[in-house]
Amino acid sequence: MNRTFYSIGIALAIALQTICMAILAQPLATDTVAKLDAYFAHHNTRTPGASVTISRRGEIIYHRHFGMADLEHGIPVTDSTRFEAGSVSKQFTATAVLLLAHEGKVSLDDEVRKYIPELPDYGQPITIRHLLNHTSGLKDWGSIAAIGGWPRGSRVYTNDIALDYIVRQPDLNHPPGEEYLYSNSNYTLLTILLERVSGQSLAAFTEERFFKPLGMTQTLWRTDFREIVPGRAIGYQQGSGAYLMDMPFENTYGHAALLTTTRDLDRWNTSWGRAHFDESLLALRTARGILNNGDTIDYAGGVRIGDQGTKRVVHHSGATAGYRAWLSYFPGEDLSIVYLSNDAGAKTTATGRGLAAVFVGDDTSDGATTAAQSDGQDDQPSYQPDPDLLKDFSGQYTSEAADGRLTINMAGDRLQATKFPHTRKHTLIPTGPDHFIGRGLGSIRFARDDNGHVTGLYVTVDRARNVWFKKVY
Repeated sequence: MNRTFYSIGIALAIALQTICMAILAQPLATDTVAKLDAYFAHHNTRTPGASVTISRRGEIIYHRHFGMADLEHGIPVTDSTRFEAGSVSKQFTATAVLLLAHEGKVSLDDEVRKYIPELPDYGQPITIRHLLNHTSGLKDWGSIAAIGGWPRGSRVYTNDIALDYIVRQPDLNHPPGEEYLYSNSNYTLLTILLERVSGQSLAAFTEERFFKPLGMTQTLWRTDFREIVPGRAIGYQQGSGAYLMDMPFENTYGHAALLTTTRDLDRWNTSWGRAHFDESLLALRTARGILNNGDTIDYAGGVRIGDQGTKRVVHHSGATAGYRAWLSYFPGEDLSIVYLSNDAGAKTTATGRGLAAVFVGDDTSDGATTAAQSDGQDDQPSYQPDPDLLKDFSGQYTSEAADGRLTINMAGDRLQATKFPHTRKHTLIPTGPDHFIGRGLGSIRFARDDNGHVTGLYVTVDRARNVWFKKVY
């Protein structure tokens, strides 16, 4: 599609939409507004804030702000307040890559190594489609960095550093296409692929193809955290009796890092129901992933496809540092819900679904469980090994994959682990022969040679399985 006509077409559609909104806008009933406001009653001048925009059939029917954008300087959330969208950002990266596919510049079934040859050959091809659907098996680079002692926020990460973590992994979480397992590595690689194929930065590509045509004038990518961004809200987390700043001091982007407003995200959300994009591109974006065994998953092109009650919904949540985000669109009702907050304690999914329930009914089929669940890290061991055998595990372990070092030693009748460069001691709770769980570490499985000598250990966390540490002494 010719870019000039593409942009003109979108601009004309927006103009028509604006005229229609002026004609069709209808106020909400007072009791409906009260139900929506109730979700934000806890916000005040002493708390972080939130911004909400809800539209139906292209009309904004609810648009309000609550609490503070900057507690230190007493700045409230306003129309111009920019929040980080966390993983809601992924759908922009996905749609950009899907646009390349739509224009014939890539195929979704191309092997990723065609464009990123640094990626190891794992014996089975990883395709662009695998990246889009989180079925590649690639270990999450942030999880690996944390295993190595440098979690996100502890140093300034870039996409180049993230790529280095990704390509140094000798194996995968699972064979490509075998299962769904969320990993930011997928969208870091999609960002790099887009930039190599298009010859543009992700910021330039999305500004030209999405933000400018859709009138998203308040949206940009955080590619340098030091940059001054007018109207940026400060992210917060709850400390001991007081809020603490919680900011993403890193320069990775594509998997997250979109700075935006609820009005701009509503423009994006409703564009899919207003013929701003080609129908075949919409079909690509909402095509759910299919596993090797034929099962269909709910993840599509940077969005999830599910149901709230009896209504089909396209949605995604986001969380980066102290920012939280929710974006959902109900195509049958042409209903858009956008919710952004700078409070790490925000109940993002519950709030997003609750707001939607005011219009489409209760969530009865796709909600997150609220039941308390054990994390499997009870301090009381279910397995009692011989204390003399625990001494076999003492020593120092290093990992090329995680670029880290673990020291394990005895503390009374238990094992403790310390991650370099930190001094915090993690008690290892035995769960079976050579198997332990460490709070804040994940699960640990020691490996032995044929003579029974301990040669190393594997660390497993949610998004990175079996990260190898070799015992060096």
